[in-house]
Formats: sequence, structure tokens, C-alpha cells
Amino acid sequence: MKPLKVLHIIKNFNLGGAETNLLNLIKAMDPARVENHVAYSKGGEIEDRFRRENLRFFRYAENDHKIKSLATLAIILKLRSYLISQKIDIVHTHNFNAHVWGCLAAKLSGCRVVEHVHDFRYMEWQEFTRRKGSVYQYRFIKYFKGMSDRVVVLTAQNKEYLLEHGFYPAGRIREIHNGIPLERKTYDAQEVRLRLGLMSENKVVLIPARISAEKNIDRVLDIAAEVLNKVPHVIFLVAGDGPLKTALVASVHARKLERHVKFLGFYEDIPELLSIADVFLLPSFLELHSISILEALSMKVPVVTSQEVGCNSDVFHSGVDALLCDPFSKDGWGEAVTRLLLDKALHDRLGEEGARLCQSRFDIKKTAGAFTDLYEELCPKNHE
Repeated sequence: MKPLKVLHIIKNFNLGGAETNLLNLIKAMDPARVENHVAYSKGGEIEDRFRRENLRFFRYAENDHKIKSLATLAIILKLRSYLISQKIDIVHTHNFNAHVWGCLAAKLSGCRVVEHVHDFRYMEWQEFTRRKGSVYQYRFIKYFKGMSDRVVVLTAQNKEYLLEHGFYPAGRIREIHNGIPLERKTYDAQEVRLRLGLMSENKVVLIPARISAEKNIDRVLDIAAEVLNKVPHVIFLVAGDGPLKTALVASVHARKLERHVKFLGFYEDIPELLSIADVFLLPSFLELHSISILEALSMKVPVVTSQEVGCNSDVFHSGVDALLCDPFSKDGWGEAVTRLLLDKALHDRLGEEGARLCQSRFDIKKTAGAFTDLYEELCPKNHE
């Protein structure tokens, strides 16, 4: 059997959920069944990680471009040329702009299209804005209704939206969750703590997130202030950057929390931080299926995160394998974090149950196998 040729199209190699998921997916696929190609427009923080893999790369633009730009036609034609010259079987798109360009190029060249939804294009607009979403190009998705051969979603909500709005029949929709490599490198936790200036008595709450409105990072300051009343040596580590960082740092100083809320900026190795974390915290308004949550589960770090956000309430049972709170309310968050920091039995039980959940459902090898089966379903004759 010859491997199917798949062109993964993504906008860049920034450290984000779609990019990390693509890298994990490619590394876990069987090269005897899939020959992976990657098309991108510019580099990013994790480009070197991609470069270390045995992949075929195609750069379709030198800079980031908007959909409504003069560059769009040139990008589509470049992608079409690559698809034809390399005899690509399937185009697998990984974010919105990439889907628009890749879908049109695929239709011009006769390739099948797998639309992998890592964003919020399939959400009611009013709900998206209520949750602090601010990306407006999603309004163009209605023009691509029915053009994908398969649509892969991460949440039941996305699937319901597609069915309710008549975008696709059920037979063309798949719900495939993200996965992560379950083999973990070991870290010297004491060395990491010393490097970050942490004392032995410090409890660590880790928040790896973009500092933007939809991540609800302001809530972290309320939580920190509440937790400090009972856990005076707690440190909240915020790993990430974003448009609200300057304002958030100012709020930390105004509330005199600078000794307890530390900003690490962009941090490439989140598992290294998880090796010293006592609690993982993510109070987002918007999420689909967070890779960093899966990493926390795999390392037995108990998770406190938002209910009814992404697939959280479908995946977790609050109080069993995570603690879920309402992101629109201040209530419950501080209590949840405090309980995990003070109640070792609860901390260890949630850590163990979270790890079991991750092992059983979120192994990247299972995810890669599901996508490979999907490719072969779309192109059975090519794989004979």
C-alpha cells in the first residue's frame, strides 16, 4: 500500500492550540500510511520543533495576510500548484484563514478536504461576543457551507451548530478530541523552583494562557486575593503574553499582589512548569479543548477550570477528575483552589483520576489513528 499524501495547511507556527495539536498529530502518525506535508505563511515560536521532524514544507506567503486582501488569489494559486505537482490526496486545514485558502485551492485541484475546527467559527455570534470573542472574519464561513468532505470538531456544541444550521449532514461530521504524547520527560523540580525564585514553602498555581479578554485572566486576581487569606505563601504563575498584559500588571500592583502573582511571559515548556505546580487554573470564557489542560492531567496536577466552556462539561465530572466553576461568577473559584492546596487527599485523588482520564481518552496515538482512518475512508482507492 502506498501512503496517502496529506497537505496540512496552517497560518503560522506560533505557540497555540492548533499549532501544538498539529505537531503532536504529525509526530504520532504512521509514515507507512500517511505522507505529511505542511504549508504555512510564516514562522513562529515553535517552528524549530516542526523543522526537527521529517516533513515536507511549503511556504505559501512571506507574511500574515487577511482573507480580504490582494494576496488571497496568489495564495490560492500557489497552493493549487503545490497540490497538483505533489499529487496531494487530502487537504487538512487547521485554522480559519488556512481553511478558506486551502478549501478553494483543493476544489480547484480535485483534492478532498478535511476541515479541522480549532476555533469558534461554529458558534452563535451573540454567544461568542458575550464570551469576549473579538475575531470577525468568522462571518465569512457561511460562504463555505458544505464545501468540506469531512468536518472534525472538538465539542458537541460545534456539532449541534452544524446540524441546526444545516451546514453539514451528520455523516460528514466527526467529533475527535485533541490528544497529547503520554510519554513525558522528567524534570528536576527543585532546580526549576530555584530558577524561578520560589521558596520551598511556596504553593504554586499555574495559569498558562494568552493574556486576553476571552481567557478571563482578570478573574485570577480575585482568586489570588481570596486564596491568600488561607494560603499566605501561594504564588500564581501566569505563563503567556497578550494585549491585556500591561493593564493586568498594573492591576496587580494596584491590588498589592505583586509578591504573589508572577508573569513569566512566553514560556515554551509548559510541562516544566507543571512539574512544580500544585494546581492548574484556567478560568476562560472561551475554550474548545485545551492542550495545556491535557498536559496537566497527564502530570497529575489537579485542574480548576470553567464549566460549560468547550468540551469541559462533557469530559469532566466536577469533584471527580477536576473542579469546574462558572466563569461569569466570582463564586467558587477561590474556594476550589484553596481546597486543593490544603486538602492533600482531595488534591491527590483528583490528580490520579485526571491522569486516568487522560490515559484512557487523550492519547495522541488514538487521535492520530482516528484521523488516519478518516483519510483512508475519504480516499480508499488511493490506499490500495
